[in-house]
Amino acid sequence: MVQTAAAMEAYNAYWANSLIPAGDIMWMVLILVLAVVALWQARTFVSKF
Repeated sequence: MVQTAAAMEAYNAYWANSLIPAGDIMWMVLILVLAVVALWQARTFVSKF
């Protein structure tokens, strides 16, 4: 997938102006946290049987 320089500039400007500090990496951290919580919930659910 080829992106133009204008598209990359717009992408970087979007994350630079986001409400969350370091928004370009915080979304990845959020996904990892949600995955850990989902695994924990699955383990506690299965252990009830």
